[in-house]
Amino acid sequence: MGGGEIDVFDIWVVRVLSVLLLVGEIIYSILMSFFRRERKNLGSIKASKHTGFILNQFFPFLVIGLPCIVILLGAAMPSWVYGTLLNLHFTGAEYLQATSVPLFSIGAILGGWSEWTMRPFMRPSIEVMEKHELVTRGPYSHIRHPLYTSIMLMTLAPALLLLHIVLVMGFLACVCIAYRRAVLEEELLASEEGFGKDYSDYMKKTGRFLPRL
Repeated sequence: MGGGEIDVFDIWVVRVLSVLLLVGEIIYSILMSFFRRERKNLGSIKASKHTGFILNQFFPFLVIGLPCIVILLGAAMPSWVYGTLLNLHFTGAEYLQATSVPLFSIGAILGGWSEWTMRPFMRPSIEVMEKHELVTRGPYSHIRHPLYTSIMLMTLAPALLLLHIVLVMGFLACVCIAYRRAVLEEELLASEEGFGKDYSDYMKKTGRFLPRL
């Protein structure tokens, strides 16, 4: 837990906040499942980008599986994942920990908004369908990949709460994978098989993960 000038949250505070994050994950997953029911038939695949195991199957584990496992332990057995040799300890740590729930809330709201806006066209694979449309409304009017932004925020939240090195490494891996997927998506959507010049012009007006200044 640290001593002297090193400040960290009490283990019971961590337990309560872990429960809040776990409940938030469950509610978010239920809502996303509801939104994804509204996918419509977009015809056959016009073009796609190969993603492989890490960018496709391993990504959901980093985003959902790993954080949920550790958060569940934080709620049920906090001493297993907090106050151990794998946790970071430094002065002012409690200020970072205090941002965990607000960051998760912002990420969840942005993710829900993004899913709701893109819901007919959302696909786990990087592909362009025959009836695909370029969505530039809602959060997509300022950010090209707001869903990835929300994923990174919601992955960062438990890492900051528990300051566990496994979650920190998972967050960094999540950022790298999200960046690579975003680049592949942009290459495809800006190609002739995608939306061509329309998407290239869209890229000039928007930021990748944050609004363009």
